[in-house]
Amino acid sequence: MAVSGVGTYNYVNTEAAAKEQSMLGKDEFLKLLVTQLQYQDAMNPMDDKEFISQMAQFSSLEQIQNLSTVMAGGMTTLVESQQETSDIMLNAMGLMMEYMSLSAFNQSLALLGQEITFEQDGEQQTAIVTGLKRVDGSYVVVAGEHEVPLSAISLIKQV
Repeated sequence: MAVSGVGTYNYVNTEAAAKEQSMLGKDEFLKLLVTQLQYQDAMNPMDDKEFISQMAQFSSLEQIQNLSTVMAGGMTTLVESQQETSDIMLNAMGLMMEYMSLSAFNQSLALLGQEITFEQDGEQQTAIVTGLKRVDGSYVVVAGEHEVPLSAISLIKQV
């Protein structure tokens, strides 16, 4: 089976295209000024003040377009640098979290075999640390029948 008449569809933002076509750029402005000078009445030439005014408008238009280009480039650079900074900060935060987790693990490891005093359910308890456990991303020590967070330990005694 042969397929014929295959075409392509080009999306054009008509509002943006119409706005772009209606804007007078520096090249069009210069062409208009040159054409105006070419076809002016030789017996009644353009007034000096009017010509200077049009040249000043042309210069202003060119400077505004250049400024717009520079601003767009600056904004792009700013956005890119903010993204890079954000990526660096996220990496640094990840490393800090990993370091904190390792530090808590090392602290918990040093408690193995030690007698600790801790508060649980409103009363002071004492037990020997027999193990470590990770609960919800944090390390707790196993002391007797209890899982004790490091922050709940009030006293450590060597056995």
